[in-house]
Amino acid sequence: MSNSMTRRTLCIGVGATAAMVGLGALRYAGSAPLVRPPGGQDEENLVSRCVHCYRCIEACPEKVIVAAPLDAGLLNMRTPQMEFSDCYPGQLDDFRYCDFCAERNGGVPQCVAACPSGALQLPVDYDAAREVIGVAELDQNLCIAYRSSFCAFCHDVCQQVRGEENAAIYYQNADEAGPDDTRLPVVDPTKCNGCGACEAVCVSTQVGSTLDAAHRAIVVKPLEG
Repeated sequence: MSNSMTRRTLCIGVGATAAMVGLGALRYAGSAPLVRPPGGQDEENLVSRCVHCYRCIEACPEKVIVAAPLDAGLLNMRTPQMEFSDCYPGQLDDFRYCDFCAERNGGVPQCVAACPSGALQLPVDYDAAREVIGVAELDQNLCIAYRSSFCAFCHDVCQQVRGEENAAIYYQNADEAGPDDTRLPVVDPTKCNGCGACEAVCVSTQVGSTLDAAHRAIVVKPLEG
């Protein structure tokens, strides 16, 4: 795709968006909630303004923004969503997550800077350290630590990315006496910013781990409301 969006492409995108907005009461019918890029947490604004140009996808340095598929709902289709599971699990030195471009582009997320329509808009008091795009949820039925043996990937990567003080994943029984393999990870939703690092490294769906799992044991979910 060209770096510059043609007038024809913009008109097509705007026309498609207007047609979908014209569905009125069907605005969110059949549309699954999605984890959106930074600046996309106002769902109504994003859906009504997105022109499906894919500029945010192209601009993301971590390559964790993708176009929503049809099964996400008619109005969500081709709008941007976050995808953190497209990484090889168990790699603490090679994974992709949303760092909100805190150390790039003057701290402004490149997806927001690239958006031509205002579908992605940062709040006036934006601060990368405080921005939240989702919250990680851990499924104990799939988590290896809860099922059989010690696993520390989500805990360790959260500490690595967020730092010990701000980490959102801790061991519920870390202070108890006993071997490390009794430690069970827990997510503190009040500290999670939805960066997706934990989902990126989770090994629960690896061959030989948790069979027939449709998704990883820890997955970032969209914010409520």
